[in-house]
Amino acid sequence: MHRDNRIGISLFVLIALTVALQMSMPLNAEGLRENTVSHKVMAFYYPWYGTRDGPGGAGRTVHWGRIDAANKDIQESTHYPTLGAYDSHDPKLIDQHCRWARRAGIDTLIVSWWGHGSFCDRAMGKILDSCRQHGLTACIYYESVPRPQTPKSAADDIIKVLNKYGKHAAHLRVNGKPVVFIYGRTLQELGLTDWLKAIELVNEEYKEGITAIGDQFSYGSARIFDGVHTYNTAGQLRGLNPAAARKWAGQTYRSWVQLADEAGKISTLTVIPGYDDTKIRKPGLAVERYNTKLYRAQWEEAIKANPHWILITSFNEWHEGSEIEPSAEYKHEYLELTGEYSKRFKAKKRSARRQVTSGGFSIEEKAQLRKKFEKLRIGVLPGAGSMAFWWLMDLGVAMDVLTWDDVVGGNLTPQKYPVLLYCSGEHYRSTVRKTGDVDDALVSYLRAGGCLGALPGLPWPFYYDQNNKTVSRSGRFGLNIQGAWEKPQQDSKLRFVQPQRYLRHVPEQFPFPTSGDQRWRPFFAGKDTKHTSLLRLHDGQGKYLGDAVAYAEIKSGGRVIYTWFGLLNGPYAEALLYDIFDFVATQVRQ
Repeated sequence: MHRDNRIGISLFVLIALTVALQMSMPLNAEGLRENTVSHKVMAFYYPWYGTRDGPGGAGRTVHWGRIDAANKDIQESTHYPTLGAYDSHDPKLIDQHCRWARRAGIDTLIVSWWGHGSFCDRAMGKILDSCRQHGLTACIYYESVPRPQTPKSAADDIIKVLNKYGKHAAHLRVNGKPVVFIYGRTLQELGLTDWLKAIELVNEEYKEGITAIGDQFSYGSARIFDGVHTYNTAGQLRGLNPAAARKWAGQTYRSWVQLADEAGKISTLTVIPGYDDTKIRKPGLAVERYNTKLYRAQWEEAIKANPHWILITSFNEWHEGSEIEPSAEYKHEYLELTGEYSKRFKAKKRSARRQVTSGGFSIEEKAQLRKKFEKLRIGVLPGAGSMAFWWLMDLGVAMDVLTWDDVVGGNLTPQKYPVLLYCSGEHYRSTVRKTGDVDDALVSYLRAGGCLGALPGLPWPFYYDQNNKTVSRSGRFGLNIQGAWEKPQQDSKLRFVQPQRYLRHVPEQFPFPTSGDQRWRPFFAGKDTKHTSLLRLHDGQGKYLGDAVAYAEIKSGGRVIYTWFGLLNGPYAEALLYDIFDFVATQVRQ
């Protein structure tokens, strides 16, 4: 297949996305037929433990630290296993784990995997063999992309592991394709656009193809991967009692299932018994178990939300105290609870998959917006990952995903790219060939009359450089962001307000989010700009706290449009994007 390496996204994928949208049906809906994705319970499994007298440790202790069996204390384990410190390569140990998993209604072990020849890799064959004997399945949890950390290095690595294990009778498959879970850190090592290329390479070169489940609940992730998941919810559950955890789970789980369903992908939800990594990290993080009440609350809300799969973090991650494996502290309590809830979950029928929604727009409206961009080619700065980028892909708008060499190469002009988008997080590369050449190129682009749109996936665009140094360069590019906070004061009654009705598909007023990432980065009018406020934030007394969406024409040349990242995760995200790009097209074409 022909591949344009500069653009970085194959024509085939762009066409597939556009056709799926126009037909109002889920991408890959046929490839992931509902009746072939049954309810399953899975647990993240860690085969990285070794003991001096075991076949894996072979004279050394691995992943346990100091072991004090007499006092039932292990240096790097929050709790003490009923089996004591064990060796993950011991066939009898793996057999016992599979027996326990089967008894608890667990169908699949998602096995932490750290590369070919690693300690975990050397246990994988034994785990698969034992799973086959006990009627279970297993797959790998892909933990790290090998250097040089490119789409090709990821694809080659995954193809190699699938050649080793993918055809095993106990390997988890969906529609004949072996399943691989992709961990969040690994996802970030490439970014969404490069993972799109990596998966395409695997599907081209590995005959059976792949079912990839990405560790990110986002609009883009649900379009790249065959399913979405999260490994750990401890950060969200921190400080919550069981009642508060139930409320959080009830709201969040439904939205996660809906995200996957609307994209036609595999939906998963994660439950944890508790969490405590304070033995291995300082200060660390702890989430209390509340005598099984926390676990029960999550399970009950997960069953109500009715995903395809429920994932348990974890079977035996002893470092982080999230294990359900029997321990001296909890005995078999969590295994027995898991068995009860697994039975209830599998007895529940899954309703037919929801069709992709149109965001409240007709096909004709979307075609009209797409037509406005036919002669307004969009350039996208590297690292694109926010919903804005993937939404435009769905819409079928022509875009070039640039490299940093493209940015400084002399071709970044308003004539070639009337609109230039920043859709990454908070990092960008400020220097390619000489110090600050990316900054200079962006300033030149604006002075020549270009339009820079900042629709980031994290709070502050252009905040960190390639060395992770805080540079906060957004102001140099006309993005007058100031007056930030990390979290609003309680009972502030914050509301977004449209001063004029530019965003016609968005309510005139709606509340600031009460959960999730609430870091506020507002835009204010600059002294040398002609400023148009599209959406403002007001407090309970009506005080103006800055713009969430703003358009500004810079006196020195060029124009910018800014959108607060939190809106792209909110209930009006698609309506907002439609109106913003409709506004941009109108302004740029004038």
